[in-house]
Amino acid sequence: MKRIVGFGLIVVLVAASAGWAAVAVGGGSIVYKVKHVGDVTFSHDSHVTDFGLKCEDCHPAVFPMEKQKEGKRRSMVEMRAKKACGVCHNGKNAFDVGGNCYICHKK
Repeated sequence: MKRIVGFGLIVVLVAASAGWAAVAVGGGSIVYKVKHVGDVTFSHDSHVTDFGLKCEDCHPAVFPMEKQKEGKRRSMVEMRAKKACGVCHNGKNAFDVGGNCYICHKK
């Protein structure tokens, strides 16, 4: 009986720590420096916690990790063409990248 209880406790602890690890996974915030119109801060926390997205929803299809490591900034032209942030920020799934610049660009 002690073995069963001990094994059950181990399973619970492993599951709990895996759940904690999933919450802790992210990339923090990424600040993209943009002259003249203000920097853009992308928050992994808000996209994961507030909107329930998972890493696989964006990586690697929309945002390949190797380009992220290079710090490649996306252009508004790309976004308006429904690439990068524009995949979701299209006015249907989330606010459109074509208007209200101040939502993302902060001076």
